[in-house]
Amino acid sequence: MTTASLAAPMSRAATTSLSLLTLSQVVLFLVPLIVLGQAIGWPASLRLPAAEALPLIARNALAVQIGYWGYMLTAIAMVPFVIALRRFARARGAQGLLVDTMAALGIAAAVLKTLGIVRWLLAMPTLATLHANSTDPVMRSMIELTYTATNAYAGSVGELLGVQLFSGLWLMLLGLVFARIGWRLNGLASLLIGVGFFLNALRTIVPELNLLGAVLPPLALLWLVILAITFWRRG
Repeated sequence: MTTASLAAPMSRAATTSLSLLTLSQVVLFLVPLIVLGQAIGWPASLRLPAAEALPLIARNALAVQIGYWGYMLTAIAMVPFVIALRRFARARGAQGLLVDTMAALGIAAAVLKTLGIVRWLLAMPTLATLHANSTDPVMRSMIELTYTATNAYAGSVGELLGVQLFSGLWLMLLGLVFARIGWRLNGLASLLIGVGFFLNALRTIVPELNLLGAVLPPLALLWLVILAITFWRRG
């Protein structure tokens, strides 16, 4: 059962830290967005066939490393962000299963994202190098098949489960937590964005839902900026 009770407010330093953790999600995400976007056309490059993607990765090896390290740091930084959100909610009087489940789903989303991203730091660059150095058509075909299989599996873990399904559930519960402490507009925005990410995960059933993938990231980034300002001003 979820309960609410009076609690001592967080210190100004704690709310400032929460505001900075919120903003860090935006700043860190700009690294892959800018670096990978210019180098390999990310995130559209995720859908390229192996024969096109592997040479692209090989030609832009350093940018791929920098961009995906930035992306992985975004996922890792989500863990202290979620923990700080839980602490904030409890300080505002929200207690119980709702808050704890919200935090658990957020951490699960961060872990799944990290597991999906790791392939771009290790497996994919190795495959790209092998592909570039091979002149054997059979070997190149095997490398392309390995790339496709690895991308399909790890992409499902990182994107389908981490970025969409679990992040969607986390954002929906976070919206309910915000509503419970009286932050109704922030709560509504979080809930709607969360529903969007959750529906985007169902694109395997309804392909048309894939269109949400182009709209949700900028909305989520804008919401995070507004949320960081809200923590700063009202925390």
